[in-house]
Amino acid sequence: MRILRVHSWPGTGGGAEIYVSTISDLMRRRGNPTHLVLIAERPGEPDPDVTWFPTLPKGARRAASDLLGSPELLHSLRGVAAEFRPDIVHLHNYDAGFGTIRRWLAELKVPVVMTVHNAELVCPNGSLMRPGYIPCEGGILPRCQFTGCRVGWGLPYELAQRSSFDRQAAGRVRAFLCPSRALTEYVHRHRYRPAIHLASFAPIPSSVRASPTPGPPDGTPPTVGFLGRVEWYKGMEPLLQSIRILRSSIPDVRLEIAGEGEGLTHAMELSRALGVEGSVIFRGRVTGDAKEKWFRRIHVLVVPSICFDNLPFVAMEAQARGRPVVGFGVGGIPEVVHDGEGGRIVPVADPGALASALGEILNSPEARVSMGTRGREWVLREFTPEQHLRRLDAVYEAVLAGRSLESLVEADAVPFLPNGS
Repeated sequence: MRILRVHSWPGTGGGAEIYVSTISDLMRRRGNPTHLVLIAERPGEPDPDVTWFPTLPKGARRAASDLLGSPELLHSLRGVAAEFRPDIVHLHNYDAGFGTIRRWLAELKVPVVMTVHNAELVCPNGSLMRPGYIPCEGGILPRCQFTGCRVGWGLPYELAQRSSFDRQAAGRVRAFLCPSRALTEYVHRHRYRPAIHLASFAPIPSSVRASPTPGPPDGTPPTVGFLGRVEWYKGMEPLLQSIRILRSSIPDVRLEIAGEGEGLTHAMELSRALGVEGSVIFRGRVTGDAKEKWFRRIHVLVVPSICFDNLPFVAMEAQARGRPVVGFGVGGIPEVVHDGEGGRIVPVADPGALASALGEILNSPEARVSMGTRGREWVLREFTPEQHLRRLDAVYEAVLAGRSLESLVEADAVPFLPNGS
């Protein structure tokens, strides 16, 4: 089976980019020729199995190019397809260069599947959260401009993009693959069908799979860890507020923030305004050995996303290393972290509840060990590359053979397909 992947995403690297790279490598190792077309603003490392096409920076020229199409991108896509001769095309996101992708998809003679990596297919800013932290029913509509949501003046662009996808691309997609059950329901509800729940996985080093990561050395202050993009939607404000609350009962508590992002400066300023700057350490981006050392320094990980978070890799990574996780009950977070088992799930954007749950775990070594053990067992059993590849293979084979995808659920080849798909 020859697989051509197209990932059109101009943003900074994150879980989707890690997944696309990892799954491509795994497929090649299994003998499935795989080529990736990456449409993004920044190039990656040179790779004979990757074709990189640069987009314009965000702005009016970029919007016009996306809407009207790019002859250069179309020529590149046609050339890759002619040379690679795929059996199936796997689309990852529909963003940068979407006007060209739409035209190219209409020309293809092979089946197309799509992984829905985030909620932007059903929400103009991907948050699925209205002001006041009220979960939204979803849909990219003109009314989004009047709900108080952070859609800004980009809504006309989003409406045009979604109209383009609905009219000329969605019909070419034989299966919409969603990492979380929560997103599967949204995608199905908005008539992108068949919507299939296909949980992703986090790349876990073999050394971590072999044994849990040792805990912090004796004498280490009670330490909470945050790993990821430092952005407003990742919940920096309620997180820092929870540390201020937590200091009243655990004066030496420490928060280690590992990551970069547009919200970094604001987070630093807020830590000073709240008077907790002495308890917060900003580590910047950590990878490789530095990342493993970072995990060894923390007692508990926090995932304080205040908007829809599909299926956070970091929650898998922490539990695989024997670290409990405390997260807000939004999106797919409760699907990765079982409340009372691998950690705690608390109401979204509630710093008091977050502080209470963190304090409960930090004050109880027995609870930390118990949750760490159960969370590790859960993640290493349910979120494995082998299981994901088996299910992905089943989807590919069914699509190529023209079989009903409902039969995959009956055969336990995939775990969940909403009724009526």
